[in-house]
Parts: sequence; structure tokens; C-alpha cells
Amino acid sequence: MSNESSNELVVNPAPHIHGSMTKDRMMQYTFIAILAVTIVSAVLWSDVVTPSGWNLGLTVAIGTLIAVGLAVAIDFLIGKVTSDSEVNTWSAAVFGLIVINCFTLGFPSMAMGMEVGVPVEAPLAFFYIALISIIGIVVFKKVASIAGRKLVNPAAAAKFLVLIPTTFTTLITSWHLSTGMLMVPSLAGPIGSPADGLGTAGNGYASFGAYLQGCFGSPNGTEASVESIMLLTKYHGWVGGASSIAVIIAGVALFVVGRKYFKWKITASYLIAMAATSLIFSFIFGDVDLITRLLFSLFAGSSIFLAFFMATDPATTPFSGTGQIIFGVGLAILTISIQTFMGFFGGSLLALLIMNLLVPVIDKVRINKPFGR
Repeated sequence: MSNESSNELVVNPAPHIHGSMTKDRMMQYTFIAILAVTIVSAVLWSDVVTPSGWNLGLTVAIGTLIAVGLAVAIDFLIGKVTSDSEVNTWSAAVFGLIVINCFTLGFPSMAMGMEVGVPVEAPLAFFYIALISIIGIVVFKKVASIAGRKLVNPAAAAKFLVLIPTTFTTLITSWHLSTGMLMVPSLAGPIGSPADGLGTAGNGYASFGAYLQGCFGSPNGTEASVESIMLLTKYHGWVGGASSIAVIIAGVALFVVGRKYFKWKITASYLIAMAATSLIFSFIFGDVDLITRLLFSLFAGSSIFLAFFMATDPATTPFSGTGQIIFGVGLAILTISIQTFMGFFGGSLLALLIMNLLVPVIDKVRINKPFGR
């Protein structure tokens, strides 16, 4: 028996290759980066009060506690009561932060004082943040994982599912048509600057630069340039996009720390393709001002936050480097096309879901050689 035992082949459970970066550590780094962005947004918005009387910075803080708290609690409960699901506290916490950061809060300065009944301010916003967190963690994260593979970004899918039916129609009928106060210019035409006052083709509204100042500018009446608004501080839109510079700093720092593990090629190819496509459209439509369309394409909250923290989701994006570049370029082209021809300025969210569904096809473009071959 002793001789037989000495010849036994002992195989340890997979994986057999170990690295310094674990899943929990990746999630911890991501959590810290997104939390930093969230804190910056809350501080920048702390001096703004919405028409409902709620402080916007406090709204961000409470919304963060709701989203993260619900995500972590539900993840823990599901992990304890089901045998097919493990507890992933850090992953759930990151999901909660993404939910609050991809949620739209505040009010366009040109629409302050309006009561349109859409969830962009507290206390109604808290209900929708909670609903998106619950649906996202249960349906698109836990159930999808048990079923095999997550097909779409959970936060993006949950937000799209919850908000589109309830608010998209209200936004169009109440803001854009009935009151006419926002007067959203079409991107499918030449863009003028605030200085020359040139309206976009087909609608005669204010220049797109002036629109950005009215939509994202401070409701307290402080004037700022389009460049300052898009790069430094926006007072309306995605929480995570309040400061594009903060997102870039946190995102780049995250990639530097874990450059071998985070899919930075998606972010790089997306931003480069966004810039190139934006400039191409500017020449096609004959923009008087080439910069404004470019600033909007790159630094709208939905674009810049999504580029670093949603488009790089490891579970719903391609594995290979080539596939990641294809994913980023396709995401950029889809985003600008949706924004331009559908008039849906949150087009990056819809584009992300479409590209997520195409990942199985993209992964077939290049399959890496098996290890050791």
C-alpha cells in the first residue's frame, strides 16, 4: 500500500496559476476609485438646492447609502439562502456605487422652478435609485450569474428598464415640446458657439454651446464657459459625470494600479473613436464651432463615467485585446449615432447594452492560444 500511495497523482483544484491580483482586490480598488468620484460630485453639488427644497449634495450622499446598502444586503441574503450563489460583498458595493453614479440628478438651470414629476431630484429620486438597485442586483447580476453568463451591464440594464418607460415620454412632452424651455438643439446639423448665436439646422433654437451652458451650468446664476462646465463642474446629469477631470484622474489611477487586469483598451479606443467620429460629423455638417460637439461627445457625464467604469465591466466585455478595441470603437460610433440621429443624449447607455449583446460575436474574432501551447 505504501508503494501505491507514493505513486498517486495528486491534483489540486483550479486555478493552478496564481497572481497577486484577486477578484476582491480588483473590486476594492474599483470601489475606492468610484467612491472618490462620488465624494467629489457630492462636494461640488453641496451648494445647490433643487426646486423640491433638497440639497443636491445631500441627495447624492443619501442615494449612495441607499444604492450600496441595498446591493450589499441583497447580495448577502441571496448568497446565504441559495446554494448556487456566493456572497460577493465588494462586487455588490461597486455595483451600488455605479447605480448612483449613472443616475441623473439636479435640474437644468434653464428649467429651475419647473415641476415636471421626473425623478431627477429628491425625494422621488430615492425611490428610483432603490428600484434600480434591487432589479439590477437580483435580475441582471445574481440571476444572470446563476444562469451562466451576464449578458449586459447590470446597472445599465436596470436603469434603462426602470427609467425609459416612466420618464422618457414625460421629458419629451413636458420639457421639450409643451414648455419649450429647454429647446434641445438637434445634433444632426451645424453647431454654433454661444458667441455667434448660430442655431442648429432645422429647429432655430439656441446654439448648442448655449444649450450646454443652460443645461449643465450652475442654477445659482454663476456664468462659466462651455469648456469649464464640461471639464470641471456640471450641475445636472449623471452624478459620476459632475467633474470629468475627477473621473479621468480616478480612472487613470485605477488603470495604473491594475493595468494588467483592467480593460483599459476599451476606454482608450472608445475615447479616441468618440473624438474622431465627433470631428468627422463636425466636418460633414459644417460646424462653425468644432470644439463644442467634441466637448459634449467626450465629456458629457454619461460618456466619461461610462468610459472608465461601466464599459470596462469584466463580465460583459470581450476577453481579447483585439476584441476590446473593437468593442470600444463600436460603442463610440453607436453612441454618437444615437445622440445625433435619435436625439437621445443618453445614447451611450443604449449603445453599451447593444455592444454587450454583441460580445459573444466579438469574442470569436480572435481566440487566444491555450496556455502552454
